[in-house]
Amino acid sequence: IVVCAGATQGLALLGRALVSGGVDSIDVEDPGLPPHRAVLDYAGLRVRGARVDEHGLDVSSLRSPVVLCTPAHQCPTGVVLSPQRRGELVRWARAGGLVIEDDYDAEFRYDRAPLAALQGLAPDRVVYLGTVSKTLAPGLRLGWLIVPPSLSDAVVQAKALDDLGSSV
Repeated sequence: IVVCAGATQGLALLGRALVSGGVDSIDVEDPGLPPHRAVLDYAGLRVRGARVDEHGLDVSSLRSPVVLCTPAHQCPTGVVLSPQRRGELVRWARAGGLVIEDDYDAEFRYDRAPLAALQGLAPDRVVYLGTVSKTLAPGLRLGWLIVPPSLSDAVVQAKALDDLGSSV
């Protein structure tokens, strides 16, 4: 678990770790959050859009080795990744892909029971990204990454370099 200054720093750390590991592109949900695209682009990744429909991320539209998605509450549509698509995405990851699961707004679930994280289904192929910005305090900038062992050294190195310029 890597504690970071909000989900945005976590995404930036991941982007740099992926580039240092030889990854050159990432798929993100389209539509999705523009700042996420900008952070990943700035890290050096070619950002590609992946279709979203009424069932969530269309796994058949993935073209990169990595995908950033919001399965519990897609932003901005609000759609939840369907059970069938969750299975497809986990199979895609187990076949060699890497999923960055942004648990965007999952704690704000009033219309159904909370969903289990994808990360629990394939912990070696899914990075879990979370934050308390909306529930605790946006100005606190507190987030976390749960990273597979294959990425931990690169993410920890990126975090150490970022923290040289952070306040205590």
